[in-house]
Amino acid sequence: MDSSENKLGADWRRWVADAAAALSGALLSAGFAPLEASEAAWVALVPLLVACRFADSPRAAFRLGFLSGSVFWLTSIWWLSRVTYGGWLTLAFYCALYLGAFAVLAHLWLRRYEHERLGLNLGFMLFAACGWAGLEWMRSTFATGFAWNALGVTQYRNVALLQGAAWGGVYAVSALVVFVNAGVAVTVMRYIRRGGHWGRRPHFELMLAFLVLALAFFAGARRVRGLADGQVDLRVALVQPAIPQDDKWDTNTVDLIYSRLRQLTDGALRSGPLDLIIWPETALPDDVRYSQTSYDLVYELASRGVPLLVGSMDSEWPEDGRPVFHNSSFLFDPEGRPVEVYAKQHLVVFGEYVPLGDVLPFLNAMTPIQESFTAGTTATVFRLANPSVSFSVLICFEDTVARLARKAVRGGARLLVNQTNDAWFDPSSASRQHMAQCVLRVVETGVPAVRVANTGVSCVINRRGVVTARLEDEQGGTIFPGFKTAAVRPAPDDLPLTFYTRNGDLLPILAGVLALLAAGAVRRCT
Repeated sequence: MDSSENKLGADWRRWVADAAAALSGALLSAGFAPLEASEAAWVALVPLLVACRFADSPRAAFRLGFLSGSVFWLTSIWWLSRVTYGGWLTLAFYCALYLGAFAVLAHLWLRRYEHERLGLNLGFMLFAACGWAGLEWMRSTFATGFAWNALGVTQYRNVALLQGAAWGGVYAVSALVVFVNAGVAVTVMRYIRRGGHWGRRPHFELMLAFLVLALAFFAGARRVRGLADGQVDLRVALVQPAIPQDDKWDTNTVDLIYSRLRQLTDGALRSGPLDLIIWPETALPDDVRYSQTSYDLVYELASRGVPLLVGSMDSEWPEDGRPVFHNSSFLFDPEGRPVEVYAKQHLVVFGEYVPLGDVLPFLNAMTPIQESFTAGTTATVFRLANPSVSFSVLICFEDTVARLARKAVRGGARLLVNQTNDAWFDPSSASRQHMAQCVLRVVETGVPAVRVANTGVSCVINRRGVVTARLEDEQGGTIFPGFKTAAVRPAPDDLPLTFYTRNGDLLPILAGVLALLAAGAVRRCT
């Protein structure tokens, strides 16, 4: 065979490997909204893993993983381009690095050990699951973290399988999905090795993967049956004003915002008895603490006898020094007084603050915000007297940050309230993806959640992770002005904290360390 034929063969193999990696990225993306094909997640990594087995070097494997990750992230968070093309591309390629690292880990093991030995294949399945969980945890926490679209979130409608999150967070569900993927992959590799002949040998790896999946399902179903709701029925009204993002800070639309909030809240008050009315993130066009017009509206509505939870900007004006701004949530009692306030703790980079903006002023040109917000430090626990309910607020994307939900529940919250504004990305799948993240926070903590969006998905999620009430029109759409009244049962006061709430990310960290140690051992033996 001459050199031209060798080159043609090498080019063909590379093309096939690239196509396999891209296919994995597409299948991963299909697991999330808008398609929400959760079944795709169970085989999404198989083409990439097989390609990594036949890669020539760790560098080649990294390239395949990065290609797969780029396809996945560019398509799954494309909605970010509605705000910033640079941010979309930068974040997508950054997240793709983690899939590249996973591909290197898989390559090191698969090239070192043949895939005909049962024990080593089972070891690879566990190794891949631990490596993925560790890398996913790192992506979610490093440099403020980006905890969006963890693999386990694809299963947010599979209530039984989600329950593993009560032990290891969403990373436990992700690890289960990867374990099954690895079992399918080694079976496919054996088939390729034998020239397309299955033979009569039992495929124990695949059987074990399905056995573990079945055990996880039945254990989760048992947990779901054992979860008892609290005894208090909290009647809430979810007010969704649906103000387009371009109009929220336009001085010409201020009257529209006030009138819509008044009209929708009045409709909710007339619909029947209520215990709490919730407005979304920054529902008011200014600072309720210093705006007479905004305060008058809140006073008018709250004094009709129902506490009102209001999303608003907040500010502090020290006698000397620059003003401090917060993205906050205020609870007004039935007498129209602000009794408690929460300041958002996890701010969005370039969306709510500019890092090093004072030192490098040119960075301010990369964001539409005029002033940076300051992060809060406390997980405020709001308390209603009648009925007696304790709850905490997660603002905007804070419901993607598991540690904040855990912190609130450990502080005494028995209900989570997510006030958000997904109008930045309308129309897109961002709001549906966002809602799916919140389901995982519920299962991880065992505490139900209420979500109220300016536009997005306003809904109630019970403590099993099931969406029990949702504001939508006859066509199933969620981007419209309206309100929804619903009953939610907060978790009981004597709630036994889940393992994950008590111990945090202990299991995914241990999994990542084990994978790293195993990779080092494999590397030394290569």
